[in-house]
Amino acid sequence: MKKIIKKVKGYLANDRGFGLYEVIGIVAVLLVAAFVVIPGFRSFSEGILADLQSWFDTTISTSIFPVA
Repeated sequence: MKKIIKKVKGYLANDRGFGLYEVIGIVAVLLVAAFVVIPGFRSFSEGILADLQSWFDTTISTSIFPVA
């Protein structure tokens, strides 16, 4: 257990700075998010909004706000 604590303290005390591989990794993650995840969220949210509009028009609007 003492070895692990010593290793963690040594890792946290490391002052080498932020490396090139970390920057490349962050850029890669941002690119994947921009081209894959974000468009998927857009279509997902459009589907949810369409379903909510349909639900409101058929259920809520007719029972709470009836037109005479």
